[in-house]
Amino acid sequence: MKRKILIVKAGTTHPRVRSRFGDYERWFARAMGGDPARFSVVSPFEGDELPAPEETAGIVLTGSPASVRDEAPWMRTLSEWVRRADAVDVSILGVCFGHQFLGETLGGRVEPMPGKAEFGTVAIRLTEAGRADPLFEDLPEVFSVHTVHRDELVRPPPGAVRLAENDRCLWQAFALGRHRGVQFHLETSVPIMKALAEAVGEVAPIQETDVGPRILRNWERHFVRR
Repeated sequence: MKRKILIVKAGTTHPRVRSRFGDYERWFARAMGGDPARFSVVSPFEGDELPAPEETAGIVLTGSPASVRDEAPWMRTLSEWVRRADAVDVSILGVCFGHQFLGETLGGRVEPMPGKAEFGTVAIRLTEAGRADPLFEDLPEVFSVHTVHRDELVRPPPGAVRLAENDRCLWQAFALGRHRGVQFHLETSVPIMKALAEAVGEVAPIQETDVGPRILRNWERHFVRR
């Protein structure tokens, strides 16, 4: 049987957003071509049992309304599983909370951002390493992304390479072996972002960007096992 990409849900979106647009797994499937048969979904925060990492083609670790600093029991279980995936060299793509969780699990540190949350459409700069990384293949040095976060990775895991940054967050993306973490969202659309802003009372610029699906395609092309 062909391996599937595993979407590991670390939470669920705001109920008002979910009622209109579905949840994280639907957004990722749409951004990655729309065929749900290519994906498996597991929700450890709801008590789902995690499969053997080596049975997956690659792993997407989603965002969450939770904080890595909550240290909930399900997070400890997920941390152990992430280390197992690391040991068998299965690529993990961490997105937003997933980026922070991946970084802290592998030895980094996450803390609250100074000031207000980073919310809306923002500019990201690739580092020299980022410009050479296949995750950002065919992307310009500066591009726009959607962001929703109050915490950030402040100390990377040992051996991590910074791929992208901006003035609010130094570690917007990192590489560690076959793993990649991005603080920004790859799966959200403008309607989803506007609905989320309305639901949580945020006022921020929200603009179209096609970067998320392009990065997801690059990850699948270069890091997912066939």
